[in-house]
Amino acid sequence: MLRGWVLAGAVALGGCSDGAAVVADAAADAGATAVDTGAVKVDAGEAPTTDGGADTRAQTLTHRMGPWTLAAGGESASSCESWTLHNEETIYLSTVEMTATAGMHHSNWFFVPEANYDGPDGTWRCSDRNFDQGVASYLGGVFFAQSTQVQHETQQFPPGTAVAIPPHSRIVGALHMLNASAAARQVGVDFTVRSIARSAVRTRLSPFYLEYGPLEITPRGRSEFTVECALDERARSLTEHPLDLRFYYGLAHYHELGSRMSVTVLGGPMDGRSLYETDARQGESWARTMEPAVDVSGARALRLTCAFDNPRSTTVRYGIGDQEMCIWFGFTDSDYQWAGRATQAARPMVTTEVGDGGVRRSLAPCNELITLRSRSVGQ
Repeated sequence: MLRGWVLAGAVALGGCSDGAAVVADAAADAGATAVDTGAVKVDAGEAPTTDGGADTRAQTLTHRMGPWTLAAGGESASSCESWTLHNEETIYLSTVEMTATAGMHHSNWFFVPEANYDGPDGTWRCSDRNFDQGVASYLGGVFFAQSTQVQHETQQFPPGTAVAIPPHSRIVGALHMLNASAAARQVGVDFTVRSIARSAVRTRLSPFYLEYGPLEITPRGRSEFTVECALDERARSLTEHPLDLRFYYGLAHYHELGSRMSVTVLGGPMDGRSLYETDARQGESWARTMEPAVDVSGARALRLTCAFDNPRSTTVRYGIGDQEMCIWFGFTDSDYQWAGRATQAARPMVTTEVGDGGVRRSLAPCNELITLRSRSVGQ
């Protein structure tokens, strides 16, 4: 889930992905190969007009990817997919509806200027174009993130809110496929994307990211990990005013050992109240549309906590495969992209105590808090 997402310093539409593309690293990815049909359908409708002149169009786009053949027991985590929009005007993204087959473990999607990661659309090895999720977010923004192993999920923003995708953009996704079955599997993903007219947009959204990196989930027990990121101090340095922020969407990310995640507001009118909480298991959607928006203005910080149950005989740490993650992602009305996390470098500063029932509770400092002026400002 947006692994490595660190900010550097994170309509008339046409065109489609023609022909087929083959993943270059098939052998390295346990036998994964790919063919991309690249089907795109655009339903543009009529462009409404306002007193200020021509408006943008409310649209529905569809895009089909795959199928990719994944060998029995195979895992592929180094392939990317691109879809150039050829948009001449800003797209105000309101909804992304994803349908995936079994085997699509997880995927993260970004919009970037179409001059970046240039090459034929379809499926390609991420390293061949030096694709990096953090750089992609810096260049543009976040388009969509999928809950782990969910086969149908909708990223839906409240009415009047949208992510502004600038003209001449390309969508790029990082694909993580996992076939736990004893037979080869065909894996595919479909998108249905809806936009709203510019005249309908009241709020433009920017991405927000929290992460606990130095996980050390001990064997045969329960563990909790917490990081608190002081947002107000950063907000005052940026704007000379207290934190002024509302959340419109949230999404958790952890793997099969995860039992609960919460994001708690510290300070201000919402002190001690929950911004987001879930105990859903892997395979269930963690997406939450916040309507009405959750206003955390005046807060001092946000606290991210992840809980895990580890029945194994080995320690589990941060990573893909059979390892774990603790990440929360959201969309806000800030003029800035936010990324706060406890990195691996914070490990020597982690404090741990054993509480009631033998639960190990670890607290790490938020040693990385980055803000970047959002690309949607002025769109």
